[in-house]
Amino acid sequence: MEAVITNKIEGINLDKLMDLYEESNRENLSMVESNPGEKTDKNILYQKVRESYKAYIKNEFLKEGKNRLAILIDGEKYLAGLRIYDEGKFYLLEALETNTIYRRMGYGERLVRQVVKSLEKGKEIRVEVSLSNKTSLAFHKKVGFKPKTKEENHWVLSIRG
Repeated sequence: MEAVITNKIEGINLDKLMDLYEESNRENLSMVESNPGEKTDKNILYQKVRESYKAYIKNEFLKEGKNRLAILIDGEKYLAGLRIYDEGKFYLLEALETNTIYRRMGYGERLVRQVVKSLEKGKEIRVEVSLSNKTSLAFHKKVGFKPKTKEENHWVLSIRG
């Protein structure tokens, strides 16, 4: 099992990555518009969300080489993943997701801990957690993040690399 942390698309299987984000992608169906006259088939909308997310990762997120993907891989299986935005003065971790069949096995925690360890020493690492997401808040506190500020609809938590 290894954590792959990369700023390049080469070597990343985008279909496996999208399988990892299936639950989130299904939650985002409302963000995709169907064509006029087209039936609102959830499978068609799901494929649009999936393709849109793949295009974002490839053509925007990793384009300039400063952002990174982190994926916990075991053989051929993508177990957990997240995005790392390099915001200059700090890193922002976002979109932590564990494959639904591998949840509650410590893979998300393992990935976050390895990401924190791998990032620039002394640089702040932040996460944003919805005020209503008590599970995510508890998780991030467990791995060492401390509340920094409370915004209108989310917490900002931070840790030093």
